Amino acid sequence: MTALRLKGPAAGGVYGAARRIREWQVWTLPTLPQAYISGIIALAVGAVIATGVHTQWRLTQFAVFLALVGCGIIAIESTRSVKEAHGTLVRDLQAVWYLAVMVVLPPFYALAAPVPLLIYKLWRQRGMVVYRRVFSNAAISLAYGSVAWLFHAIPAAAAGAVPGTGAHVLAWTAVVAGCGALAFAINLGLILVAILLVDRQVQVRDLFGSREGLVSDLIELTFGTSLALVVAINPVLMALALPSVVLYRRYLMQAQLVSQARMDSKTGLLNAGTWHREAEVEFFRALRSQAPLAVIMIDIDHFRSVNETAGIAAGDQVLRAIARTVVEKVYGQGLVGRLGGEEFVILLPDTGLEGARLLAERLRDHIAAEPIAIDSGGHAGFVFRLTVSIGIAVLSQQRRAFADLLGAAEGALAEAKSSGRNRVCADDGGGQASTA
Repeated sequence: MTALRLKGPAAGGVYGAARRIREWQVWTLPTLPQAYISGIIALAVGAVIATGVHTQWRLTQFAVFLALVGCGIIAIESTRSVKEAHGTLVRDLQAVWYLAVMVVLPPFYALAAPVPLLIYKLWRQRGMVVYRRVFSNAAISLAYGSVAWLFHAIPAAAAGAVPGTGAHVLAWTAVVAGCGALAFAINLGLILVAILLVDRQVQVRDLFGSREGLVSDLIELTFGTSLALVVAINPVLMALALPSVVLYRRYLMQAQLVSQARMDSKTGLLNAGTWHREAEVEFFRALRSQAPLAVIMIDIDHFRSVNETAGIAAGDQVLRAIARTVVEKVYGQGLVGRLGGEEFVILLPDTGLEGARLLAERLRDHIAAEPIAIDSGGHAGFVFRLTVSIGIAVLSQQRRAFADLLGAAEGALAEAKSSGRNRVCADDGGGQASTA
């Protein structure tokens, strides 16, 4: 029996690629998310192959496809110096090219479009989590590929490959925008399922429901619809849209980096530096207008025992759970941040001692009454019942510096911890502390 053995560069290429795939972090995930992510990738690959076999090839269509992919590559290359935000959804405006491909070309091209852009991005940009990038592009492929079938099934009286005139062009544009929105929704839905399978504690509203994110998605849809209209009229005109897309892509990516730099990566709250800067602005505003102002400091009692019992990953889940509780109870009326470790801080404009005390009591009671279940990782199933100690300080005539106000809140927190924990201690502004 004769066996074929690969030697030299060919062997290194095949075995090297296989080894790199085996090293993907996806294989360290629990079984269910691992199966889901692998299944979506396999489904996308199968759809590309199956659709390609039945596609009638035309040179003009392939040329338009190459031109749109080329524009996408130019956009990637022109913003390669801008680092992508990590640990969050990245809006990079690539969907405008996918939407145009979906509208003016057969469905195969919409399924295949993410492949060359993924390959180029992996080649030119380092430090990415490869399996996440592959999964994201597989989700894009399925979303835009499936909606492409829908768009091309719509009667020509309402849509069609080329917009007409008068009422038809308006109907055509509306259909394109609707299909683009549907593709967005399918893509985000596929990604959301993966995120929830990996981390059920994640806040969907934080990922998808922020005002900035919704505005960015709307602008991306508008760009994509306009580009599709231009390309459908004459593909050469796509060159006019490229500079605008590149410029807005740079702005969007830089804005995401700035936003991420303000946030604490574990909890999504303001980090200590950002909180101090923004809180100082509010402090001096209250000082000038003689408005009430309160600071609440929160410390998780015996938090070290969580890390020692269930590990750091479980401790991070606890931090996120308590951060969500704090944000929910503040109702957007205060400035919430994480000072580090297990300490959180709230600045409450236009709030006096009694208002701050009521909020602190609600926080303490809610956290003490609600168990926190660890639902992922090696310690899934662990349940913790935790308490918090809280210190309150308010603006007064004796406190004309922001550091004095923070110092008073820290002193009240220390008093709450030393007097038995699971307490609220308030400094009334005159140096008198009361504990509840």
